[in-house]
Amino acid sequence: MLYFSMTEATVSTQAIINGTILTMDRQWTVHDRGMIIIEGDTISEIGPYCPDRLETLRIPLDTCIDARGGIVIPGLVNTHTHIGMSLFRSLADDRPNRLLEVIFPLERSQVNPKLVHIASLHSLAEMIGGGTTCFADMYYHAKETALAARQSGIRGIVGQAVASKGGPDAKDFPEAVQLVGNLQELLQDDRLLAPAIAPHAPYSLSESELEYCAAFSETHNMAILSHLAEMPFEESYVQEHYGVRPIAFYDRCGLLGPRSTMAHCIFASPDECKLLIDTHTGIAHNPSANSKSGKGIAPAHALYQAGARIGLGTDGPMSGNTMDMIHQLGITAKMQKVLLKDPTVMTPRQVLRCATIGGAEALHLERITGSIEIGKRADIVVVGTDSPAMFPVYDPYAALVYSACPTDVMLTMVDGKVLMRDRELMTIDARSIRKEAQGIVDSIRARFSHLWES
Repeated sequence: MLYFSMTEATVSTQAIINGTILTMDRQWTVHDRGMIIIEGDTISEIGPYCPDRLETLRIPLDTCIDARGGIVIPGLVNTHTHIGMSLFRSLADDRPNRLLEVIFPLERSQVNPKLVHIASLHSLAEMIGGGTTCFADMYYHAKETALAARQSGIRGIVGQAVASKGGPDAKDFPEAVQLVGNLQELLQDDRLLAPAIAPHAPYSLSESELEYCAAFSETHNMAILSHLAEMPFEESYVQEHYGVRPIAFYDRCGLLGPRSTMAHCIFASPDECKLLIDTHTGIAHNPSANSKSGKGIAPAHALYQAGARIGLGTDGPMSGNTMDMIHQLGITAKMQKVLLKDPTVMTPRQVLRCATIGGAEALHLERITGSIEIGKRADIVVVGTDSPAMFPVYDPYAALVYSACPTDVMLTMVDGKVLMRDRELMTIDARSIRKEAQGIVDSIRARFSHLWES
């Protein structure tokens, strides 16, 4: 265990005490009444609660973060989002062909920098309130999402969406790629946020454009975020145009690899799962959104068992409707049990691993975040156990996966900075954001009322 000398302790030294610490390290280390010492932005010590140690480090007890018997975990990692869409939530749910007939036209007419910025802040308030400390996003006007994320203090990868026909922010593919460059310039010195190029999907770009995205990523050492193997239409389109299935097609284009995170992978055969694993491609599993759209259930347990870099995601707020990761935990476990007709698969430990260090691995950030270990950044969440649903707690992993709600999250910390404490957001004014968003929502309601009245 690493200790500081008295002279090494500084005013930036802080402590989290009196909680059950699930470190999510390789040994599954747990401290029943534990203590975490944080020096600046970094975890410097983990172990049993020791008042004498606090005195040595000159950390007054009344300045410590008291977990009050709660469960202390690494921050949750949301591996796939479109947070700029939150002001469209609940619009035209459960309609057939919703992507092509509702979402794409809606985006073309309504998405602009102001909407994306406000919607991103709105989503970030929800995510931080639910214990998310790191996220990966792909959407239009990504610069606005990055600015919102910077204001919030969250960690993340922000992807600028690119497609053959451009999007609400670009008339074509070259113009969209230029926006990726602008995003990279904005984030070049950012401590918490990194840029990504985000080719939308195998069916929305040409093979040469996808190859360009892969080359751009390699040249700029930039992350790649994309949708892959998500729907039958995609499978038939790629087979017809390129003679292979989507995952093999992306491999041919150079898009799989240690900088890539692919969302969904519902239609992945055993051989394709092996390809994703062998190329060290991250996988974002989105069970809530995939089930709501009726697309299917990805082979998450098989991927986990085979050693994949697999994390969990909410998808966009038009797809899964909630942006907190707590909701994803129980859904992940239960859907794999249904898929395999086996109650013993996808245990709470495995699910929580996917939501923390597994998510960090999926985003290739495991050296920085995802577990509570000495030398890693202090991205930490405290889940309270005062609510009726959280008592008693015999197995803290099971309590988190099957019983917890987002409102049980009492503390969200990123890089040693408290973003939410006792349900109070520190960096975002959620009420002001909602007030500012109301005019946009009223306009959308008036223009698109036919979508739910028909």
